[in-house]
Amino acid sequence: MKIKLVILFFLAVLINQSYGQTLKGILTETPLKGIGDETELSKKAAKPMTFSYVFSEKKSIQKLISVEKSSIDTTYIEKYGKKYETTSTVNRSSSITYYKNFDLKKYKVLFTRNEKNTNVKETLPSFDWKLINENKTINGYTCKKATTINTAFNSSQSIVAWYTDQIPVNDGPMHYNGLPGFIIQIEINDNTMLTFDKLVFSKENTPIEEPNNSAPELSFSDYSKQSAK
Repeated sequence: MKIKLVILFFLAVLINQSYGQTLKGILTETPLKGIGDETELSKKAAKPMTFSYVFSEKKSIQKLISVEKSSIDTTYIEKYGKKYETTSTVNRSSSITYYKNFDLKKYKVLFTRNEKNTNVKETLPSFDWKLINENKTINGYTCKKATTINTAFNSSQSIVAWYTDQIPVNDGPMHYNGLPGFIIQIEINDNTMLTFDKLVFSKENTPIEEPNNSAPELSFSDYSKQSAK
């Protein structure tokens, strides 16, 4: 028993020395298809979005770094074997920030769309993950599969996650968290894929301040009511 405890102690030290205090990376959000079986994504709607990511001292922040804006675009809808051309508005936020504070169980989403700021603060959601005996390699990491149904924020989404225990950080994209390792990739309803790349550890802590903008903080319920008006 003493030998096992000594081995576990040295493993913990090695992990701490190897991974340091800060994890940084790049997250890409890629639309895979439109909502509904008959809808094809236009080129603008299919354009991936890119985010920076930092985790340190039980906080994480994810910020949009690609240039985005809303636009009117052409979409093709296939029906009865024919394609019909129609126009649609591609609504994209010019600024998006996702923030988590694990100690306080706090989750925030801030975004700017059509020059209007929004600031939503909620309790960090938890998920009922089902661990699947299936592996694959993503961006050099051996990943394990997990599934859940995302019901947070009035959603009902089928989620497939690929996480790695090679990274001792129980975090992931957006509000997803709670797996025994870092979530490298999330698949949402077969419509959207979020994938981490260029992950780097450093020994120094990186201060992460709680973000705010000019909009008042709203709960998700109040934001939904306001949006419905």
